[in-house]
Amino acid sequence: MNNWLVLIGTLFGTMIGTAGTIVSQHLASHMAERRERAARAAEYRAERLHVSEAMIEVGQAIERAAVNRREPSSELHDRLWVLQARLAIVASDRLKRTMNDWVIALNCVHWEGAPADQLVWVYLQEPRGRFLDAVSAELAGLEN
Repeated sequence: MNNWLVLIGTLFGTMIGTAGTIVSQHLASHMAERRERAARAAEYRAERLHVSEAMIEVGQAIERAAVNRREPSSELHDRLWVLQARLAIVASDRLKRTMNDWVIALNCVHWEGAPADQLVWVYLQEPRGRFLDAVSAELAGLEN
């Protein structure tokens, strides 16, 4: 009888140890996955932020050139389209739509100027505002 108690105790201890090992490995794996997802989200956020900031700089330069009625710059325009493509790769549909609206408005003022009855900054204010709101919403959503 004594041998059976030792055997049962040993088996019970082995089962508890095995269960503890399995649970701890599962928890460690789960935590590693969460850290990896958070790191990827941070990378996507940084990329979106970087490209958005670059687009804002180019957009401001195009707006300034249009206000001052300087000769349109193909280099500036090309940079805008490259940034648009880079952001389109990683952006949500909402951000892509607002970005495209703003880029089309910038393209218009860059080559043709604002419509005759509007100032450049007034013409660009709404599409730029929607773009900035979409960037803010997207970046805030990625922090969660």
